[in-house]
Amino acid sequence: MDKNKSASSEVFGFDFQVNAAIILMLENIEELNSLRLEGNLEDIELYLNDGKYILAQAKAVVKSSSDFRNVRRNLKKALETLSEGAGKSQTKQLILITNSPNPLNDEASRNLFTLDAHRPYDSLPRSSQKIIDKYLKNISAPLDTSKFMIQILPYETDIDEERYKFVRYRIDDFIGSLSLNSIGLGKQIMTIWHHSIFINGTKNDRGIELRKKDIIWPIILIVTNINRFDEDLEDHFDASLYNEIVYKYHEIIDYCCERIDFFIKVLYDYNTYHFEGTRQKDKCWDFATNKWEEYESEFDFSDIDSETKKGLIKIVLYSIVRDRISIKNIKERVNL
Repeated sequence: MDKNKSASSEVFGFDFQVNAAIILMLENIEELNSLRLEGNLEDIELYLNDGKYILAQAKAVVKSSSDFRNVRRNLKKALETLSEGAGKSQTKQLILITNSPNPLNDEASRNLFTLDAHRPYDSLPRSSQKIIDKYLKNISAPLDTSKFMIQILPYETDIDEERYKFVRYRIDDFIGSLSLNSIGLGKQIMTIWHHSIFINGTKNDRGIELRKKDIIWPIILIVTNINRFDEDLEDHFDASLYNEIVYKYHEIIDYCCERIDFFIKVLYDYNTYHFEGTRQKDKCWDFATNKWEEYESEFDFSDIDSETKKGLIKIVLYSIVRDRISIKNIKERVNL
């Protein structure tokens, strides 16, 4: 085999695996505890809050719409490794996720695997079940077919818009369920998740997992946009000074905002903060104005004058509590 073609198909396969992990992650986000690519048990491992796993074998075919030569070999390999993984852990579901619209090379079931189909073993025609059963008979400890499913993720061509279409749709649908109005958020999150899940899959220590909060936190950071000077600030803060502080001290701001414990502390303090007024937007600024000194120790200051320091802390506190409803919606939606 041509080495370049082999390398190209391996990269294609790993890219598919990353995107398959995103799809499975989103489908199980409320129950998810952590995610691992290339783990000890399987290609994709979803560890759930109840202590069980969803294990998935990702099998990509470069020319998926026309090349069915190796799909049964892929099926055989998937059944073997999923059976092995199931024997080492408590599992909720065992999945072969592939981009082939004919993953069994069986005419009786070919029309069942359209678009992003999810087909449990029990929903397959008998001829397809027999193909699976034949491979399971040769496995000493075969998987439980009641947990087995074949899932399709359409994924082909070198045109990015087409290749990633279904993944983008699922991400946009998820962002929509969070009730967020942030233009371009889906595209930003897809880029971040591609990178973080890819890096996770390249870690030699297979015990290193992506926790749910690691996956969701980038959304919260984007929503809590420190760079946004809204009209409610006009009566309290000079816009040019605001922009200057954010630009000049973005590293300090980023350090604080990337810490989940810091956000939790600020939101807790805000919720218990006594305010005499009735408008929440006034409470946000009142909180930032009266509580900023209590957060000085959270920031790494050096050579910053007192007024700038005061303004910087106020900006961070205000931005967090301003978007508290969005943060609350996100956390509730994903059970974080």
